[in-house]
Amino acid sequence: MCAASSPTRLFHNGRIWTGTAKHAWADSVLIENGSVVTVDPPQAAVPAQCEFVDLHGGFLIPGLVDSHLHLTLGSAALSELDLSKCATRAEFESRVASRHAELPPDAWLVAHSWNEADWNGAAPTLTWLASSADRPAVAWRMDRHACVVNRAALALIALPNSIDGGRIERDSHGAPTGLLQEAAAWRLVIPRIPPLSTSRAREALLRGAHSLRRQGVVAVGSMEYLRDLLNVHISVRAELPIRVHATVLDRDWPIDAALEAAKGIPSCARLRIIGMKAFIDGTLGSRTAAMLAPYSDDAENAGILVELAQGGHLHAWLELVRRAGLSPSMHAIGDRAARLALDAADAAAAAFTEQECATAPRFEHMQTMHEDDIPRMRGRFASMQPLHKADDARGVLTRLGAARLKRFFPFRSLLRAGATLAFGSDWPIVSSDPLLGMRAAITGIDLDGTAFETAQNVSVEEALWAYTRDACRMLSLPGGLIAPGYAADFTLLDADPFAWNWHAGTPSVLATFVDGV
Repeated sequence: MCAASSPTRLFHNGRIWTGTAKHAWADSVLIENGSVVTVDPPQAAVPAQCEFVDLHGGFLIPGLVDSHLHLTLGSAALSELDLSKCATRAEFESRVASRHAELPPDAWLVAHSWNEADWNGAAPTLTWLASSADRPAVAWRMDRHACVVNRAALALIALPNSIDGGRIERDSHGAPTGLLQEAAAWRLVIPRIPPLSTSRAREALLRGAHSLRRQGVVAVGSMEYLRDLLNVHISVRAELPIRVHATVLDRDWPIDAALEAAKGIPSCARLRIIGMKAFIDGTLGSRTAAMLAPYSDDAENAGILVELAQGGHLHAWLELVRRAGLSPSMHAIGDRAARLALDAADAAAAAFTEQECATAPRFEHMQTMHEDDIPRMRGRFASMQPLHKADDARGVLTRLGAARLKRFFPFRSLLRAGATLAFGSDWPIVSSDPLLGMRAAITGIDLDGTAFETAQNVSVEEALWAYTRDACRMLSLPGGLIAPGYAADFTLLDADPFAWNWHAGTPSVLATFVDGV
C-alpha cells in the first residue's frame, strides 16, 4: 500500500534553493504525481489545471531528513517521564515523586534523559528513585546505554555477578548501586519492562511521526527492532506522514533468521527496510566507548566492545548483510571502535566487485577518530549527529584530555578526506529538531552556549546537504534535491538560512511537503 499521488502544482512566490550545482536558485517549481517536473518552468509549460501554492515569501529547500533516529523509542518516550535538564538531585527526585503519584498502582515508572553533566556530579543510584517506593522504576541515561533502577526493579531481575558486554556497578561492599551499563541494561532490564499494547504503540508511532513532520522532517533513517516493524510499523504504513527507511536492530549471532525476516517485509512509498545494525561499543558519556587509550579521568578504563564486535563476528556479519542486499550500519563512537568498523568494511569490500550505494556500509556516530583513520573514510558515509557534539563537548576535555580533542567530531576533516556526511539526531537521545542540529554543526556551540572546537565547523550549504541530498543518498530515499525526477519533498522556512545568524537561534518551519502535499 502506497501513499496517494498529489495533483499538479506550481510552487511560487518564494525563494527556492534546489541543492543542485547547475541551477541552485529558483523562483518556482512544477510538480506532478509527487515528483518534480520542472524548475522555473516557462508559463506555456504550466498546465491549465495546475494548482498554485503561494510560498508567501518563504524559503523552500529540499525536505530535511534525519539520517539516524529511533522512531518507535522516541515516540514512546513522548509519554514517559523526561528528566533532561535536571540541574540537581532534588529536582530529579521531585520529578520522580510527581510521576509516581500520577501512575496506576501496577505500572512501571519509566523515565529517560538524565545526564550527570547537567548537575556536574556523579551518576544517580537507586536511592535517587526512592520516592517510587515499591513500584518498579527505571531511569535511562540520555544516551540509552546506561540506566538506574530502584530496589523493586532489582528484585525482579536475576542479577548475575557480571555480564559480557556490560557492567553492573557495585558499591565498596559489593552491593549493586542500581546503575547498569550496556548489555546489563539491555538484556536484564528491557525484557522486564511491560511493553505498550499494540494499539497504544501504533498511536504513539503516528504521534511521533507527525511531531517530526512539524519540525520540517520529510524522511527518517530509523533504527528498529523486528517485532516493532512487524507489529506496529506495517499496520500504520499507509498513515505515515513521513518516509521511514528502517534499519533492523536485531543482531543476535547467527543472524540468519533476522535477515530472512527483514527481507520479507514488503516495501511501499512510506516504509522500506534498508539495512541491519551492529553495535561495536558504547558512548563517551558512559565511558563505554571503545578507545585506543584509556579515558583521561579513568586510567583503568578504555571502554568496552559489545555484542558482535566482542564475539569476533563483525566481519562475517557485514558480509552476510551485504550479500542479502542490505546496508550494514555500525555504531562506533570511540576511536578504537571506528578503526574496527573500518577494518571490517575494508575486509568485506574485497568480496564485492561493485560498491553499490544500497549495500554500502554506514558508519554511525564516529565521534572520535584517530588521525590515521580519517583518510580511510574517503567515498564512505559518516552518519553523524551534531547535537551529540553539543552535548558531549561539555565533558569531553575531562574524558579525553586536550591531546585528543582534535579527534572529536571531525566534520571538517572528514569532508576534506572525501567522506560524505549525513546528519541526524539519534532521537530520543537528543532533540529531533534538525535546525538545532544545523546550528550546532555550523557554529560549534555546545548545550551550555560555548563555542567548542570550531575548526571542525561546516558551512550552511554543507549542513544543508548533510540533512538533504547526502542523507537521501545514504538512505536510498527519492528526494534530496529540487530537480526533475526527484520526489517533491520540501521544507519551507520563514527565512533564508544562508543569511541567517545561526549564533542567535534558528529559522522556523512554516510547512513540510511530502509528495508535494
